[in-house]
Amino acid sequence: MGHILSLIGIATAAFISTNIDDFVMLIAIFADPTWRTTQIVAGQFAGMIALIAISLVGSLLAIIVPAGWLGLLGLLPIAIGLDRLLRNRATLDRPLATSGDGSGSGFIAVALMTVSNGGDNLSLYIPLFSVHAIGDVGLFCVVFLLLTALWCVIAHAMVRRRHLAPPMPRWTQAILPYAMIALGGYILAKTDALALVLRPLLRFLPA
Repeated sequence: MGHILSLIGIATAAFISTNIDDFVMLIAIFADPTWRTTQIVAGQFAGMIALIAISLVGSLLAIIVPAGWLGLLGLLPIAIGLDRLLRNRATLDRPLATSGDGSGSGFIAVALMTVSNGGDNLSLYIPLFSVHAIGDVGLFCVVFLLLTALWCVIAHAMVRRRHLAPPMPRWTQAILPYAMIALGGYILAKTDALALVLRPLLRFLPA
């Protein structure tokens, strides 16, 4: 039970730290009456499923690449976190493209925006999936999809209560870099990646 709760905590932290930009995007889209709620939600799920699928394919590299070397991918979320911490920049700086309409273009637009915002998702999910068992990865995927639904519910509720919307992105942006760094450190620690990095350096130390 403790192991499952630990995995749920890791999955939750991974999702939140990589989907703040999607949350801000959802608030903006839900606030536009030209977008249909069903198309927004369906597009968000389609984009997230695509990111999960790409991450699963990427994690298959663990079959032919030693886990230690693959664990070095944990440096990517650390680099992203440090970059955002030092630059203190917003995670969502892209325009929202076109408004939705009555056709399927709204669904496609939201799905594409979700995938296009998914660089940090892939940089974290691929190494995270690579260092866990299949059952653990399955639990991660379930948690990601459940949190995607929660993301949509909260964003929609905040648009209906507009006085809640402004403070949210500010404090989440402050927490995001630290979460990315912590998760990257977790990936490095779970594999032999740190040993691979430190072993050459130890050769230069006096005996």
